[in-house]
Amino acid sequence: MTRALCSERLTPSAQAGIVQLAATALALIPVSVGLDITVAQWSVVQGAIALRIATLAGAERWWLPLHLLFAPAVVWAHGFALAPQWWAGAFVALMIVFGSTFRTQVPLFLTARQVREHLGVLLPQDKSIRFVDLGCGLGTVIAGLKKTRPECEFHGVELAPLPFVVSRLHAGAVGCEVSRRDLMSVDLSRYDVVYAFLSPAPMPDLWAKARNEMRSGSLFISLAFAVPGVEPDQVIRVSGSDRHTLFVWRM
Repeated sequence: MTRALCSERLTPSAQAGIVQLAATALALIPVSVGLDITVAQWSVVQGAIALRIATLAGAERWWLPLHLLFAPAVVWAHGFALAPQWWAGAFVALMIVFGSTFRTQVPLFLTARQVREHLGVLLPQDKSIRFVDLGCGLGTVIAGLKKTRPECEFHGVELAPLPFVVSRLHAGAVGCEVSRRDLMSVDLSRYDVVYAFLSPAPMPDLWAKARNEMRSGSLFISLAFAVPGVEPDQVIRVSGSDRHTLFVWRM
């Protein structure tokens, strides 16, 4: 298993699935030769193997604890012996909230209040602007900015069903426009400021799109995730956490 696993042709979810399948196959070898271990012990072994494979394959660091804990968590959850209806209900709930994650490779992240305050300072102060939040989640960013800059247009884009509904109600109530669509289908030339709090996976493609579409002088702002190989014009560390670091590019 090498870093070839992390080929650009495979999504992070597909890579994770391959890692888990490989770890499961290797962890079954002791069982196949007659080693007497419990299911719980086996799950720990499988998690350790998955962690090692993912590390060697160059997986993003935030995937590593997921690989380590996946099998033990499945065994632990199975111990509750819940009725099938509960598992079905949990699956439907997760699909409503995170159903687009497999396609977009972007989980639901919420922007912290102190970061939203710094965003307000970064916005051009001498004119009315158009601002779009790509993957707006629950709409807290655009709703908060609209209250402080009512003369500006704030748009949000969200693909996950339940977050879209919440954002539409929350941000729409203060005059923001929220649409349910893939962020890569948005025409970025319409906006003076493009903001994104996504994941490492879409950043290269999104940057290429921004370079092709955004107007000269407009701002591209990413929270927590830099564009690989592209030096930002400004880096703002709102706190000691990497998740509170703003990367700013002036196009």
